[in-house]
Amino acid sequence: MPLWGTAHASASNKPKFEPTSEDSDYKRGDVYATQAGWVRQAGTKASGNDNTSANPEVLVAIGDLAGASSSTGLRAPTVTALRYVIGTSATQDMTAADGTQRILVEVTWDEGVTVAGSPQITVVNGNQSSGGYGNHVLTYTATGSTANRKRFVKTSASLGNTDVLTTPAAIALNSGTISDTVVGGTTLAASLDISSVVQVHTVLS
Repeated sequence: MPLWGTAHASASNKPKFEPTSEDSDYKRGDVYATQAGWVRQAGTKASGNDNTSANPEVLVAIGDLAGASSSTGLRAPTVTALRYVIGTSATQDMTAADGTQRILVEVTWDEGVTVAGSPQITVVNGNQSSGGYGNHVLTYTATGSTANRKRFVKTSASLGNTDVLTTPAAIALNSGTISDTVVGGTTLAASLDISSVVQVHTVLS
């Protein structure tokens, strides 16, 4: 199935025709691997069902695609994208230039992952405004997270309007865990390097 990858490598294991644009109802980030095959996240516009607790829509049936162990199927979840999520208010779109701004980052895997505790990512602030605000540590939040897309947030960040934020290169577990949902008990590495697979999309939440 050339349009629906089954290889473990992150460059080739996602459905090819699904658009990467976060503005699309059919965006690739909402598609992930389960033991039923490639599925679309429940509750999305493309699924035709606003019930986020419904079973995900099976797009292509590939039995045991997610793998029953760390040596079968896709074997382990792979990070495929990262995006900054912005809203419509000054504090949510990072233009307020005060200490109440929200920084929200979403990390996407090609399989479902389960998060326990408070993993964190650090967004580096270049301090171009000379405000001396420093880096920003974002902590995992279940709010807005889905089976394969997990959000990290800092709700009271200080930013200058000219500061440049650098995409985080790793996820630190911070005594928490991020594990393969299908292969229960399989915990991912203590520090997840995401620098080589990041695709940045800034979109409206």
